[in-house]
Amino acid sequence: MTKLSFSKLFVSISVISLFAIMVYLNVSTLELNETIGSGLFYLKGYYEEGNMIVTEQGIGVITLPLAIGLVASTIIKLVHHYKAPSFTN
Repeated sequence: MTKLSFSKLFVSISVISLFAIMVYLNVSTLELNETIGSGLFYLKGYYEEGNMIVTEQGIGVITLPLAIGLVASTIIKLVHHYKAPSFTN
């Protein structure tokens, strides 16, 4: 069994979740004055500003995959650490 480092696991999960979030944002339709997420996890907004209709992507497009990668890789490494048999004499 090969040992996967925390950084490789973190980057892999973050890239996969970024891909999934981008697909979700492309297929989701928003009504006027509707948003997806808020604060640090704000993903997308669609609103009217003056005479223009604005669609924007927020910082959550980056922070959400990083948070998912961090939590998931930490849980995986902790479970792997505690389930792995220790060979101490």
